[in-house]
Amino acid sequence: MPISKPCILIVDDHDDIRFALSLLLEQAGFRVVEAENPFACQQVLTRLTPDLILLDMNFSRDTTSGQEGLALLPKLTALNIPVILMTAWANIELAVKGMQLGAKDFVEKPWRKNALLAQIARHIEPVKVQSDSATAWVAHSEKMQQIEQLVLQLAQTDANLLILGENGTGKSQLAQRIHQLSHRRQAPLINLNMAAITDNLFESELFGHQKGAFTDAKADRLGAFSQAQSGSLFMDEIGALPIHLQPKLLQVLETGQFTSLGASAPSKVDVRLIAATNQDIPQAIAKQQFRQDLYYRLNTFVITLPPLRARQADILPLAEYFIDKYSQKYNKTRPTLDQTASQRLLSHDWPGNVRELSHTLERAVLICQNESIADTHLLIEATHSEQTSEVPEMTLEALEKQRILDVLAANESQISASAKVLGISRNALYRRLEKYQIDLPE
Repeated sequence: MPISKPCILIVDDHDDIRFALSLLLEQAGFRVVEAENPFACQQVLTRLTPDLILLDMNFSRDTTSGQEGLALLPKLTALNIPVILMTAWANIELAVKGMQLGAKDFVEKPWRKNALLAQIARHIEPVKVQSDSATAWVAHSEKMQQIEQLVLQLAQTDANLLILGENGTGKSQLAQRIHQLSHRRQAPLINLNMAAITDNLFESELFGHQKGAFTDAKADRLGAFSQAQSGSLFMDEIGALPIHLQPKLLQVLETGQFTSLGASAPSKVDVRLIAATNQDIPQAIAKQQFRQDLYYRLNTFVITLPPLRARQADILPLAEYFIDKYSQKYNKTRPTLDQTASQRLLSHDWPGNVRELSHTLERAVLICQNESIADTHLLIEATHSEQTSEVPEMTLEALEKQRILDVLAANESQISASAKVLGISRNALYRRLEKYQIDLPE
């Protein structure tokens, strides 16, 4: 069942600011509520709980200090609602104060549309901004943030999209997110696995048939294009479509219409096509296994999802999401990830990508009988590259220093946690920090 639209509360005393933001956010698929001052904001919060608040920092008392926004901020963060601060008089000191009081982010007016939407998407729970799916949309890493900005820009168009990426990277989840953010979100998103369609059922699956069109056609059947009318059609594994069937799909894309088997008149197509594959299509074209003209029809825009090993910052947030998901699914008390498990997750190559991570955490939740998941619960086998990775040509001291730096970075410079992972005492770690002249962040 689809999840309702995320709600954003805009608190700003300028009518034109609220109007412009409301227009932008509603087009992006959000529900918007407005308040013109801190008092009106608190009144709104008595009857609903938004998913995020965009808070102006200056109201009637003055126009530059930001004190009214800062005074309201602790009351909002106490409600566990993410807050993004807005001001036309941005300065680092004011931003720091806001962050210290619990604000999640800071934006300067006039804002850049795509950047603002990307900021909002990062701070609203991923599950809130998509239909129910197997994988959360997590975009903490730099590569995924770049994709997120592109998605927010392209989702509002009807341009055909081609999603590339290895198996398990989340191509179908990205297609769902694009549909949910589009103006077609009230209509269906139809998923079609092109590799699972047999040659003799291809036309019936895509275009439908009428009763009596062939021997086993005992009733009318709507094809995928009809089911997705006014919505989106996701064709997964498009690279597996046999070349002798590709002209039939190409004709629909070129003419904007199709004819059901047994029908006498064509039907018009009004769908947004999203295709995906893990194959190298240009190479398939060179081998005459994929039509170049069909490729050009599919790839108005191409989005390439990175493998999980290339988006380290997303691994632990995704793991936390899966722990939540499977703890609820199996009605178990939610365990936490201990440091050994976190380190194992971060060091694994993840050849199966997000799908492998999901299965790994599902097993861990099932077998864990403690309050925390340890590396022994993960049941991860070392990949070939992990087993055969070469030790760099470094001195023993250089290797030790690099290992300490890596562990500190993974544990956000927390001494106790880092010492535990390294297998030494806090004092021993401090001595090594002094020896290698490693400074901790303030």
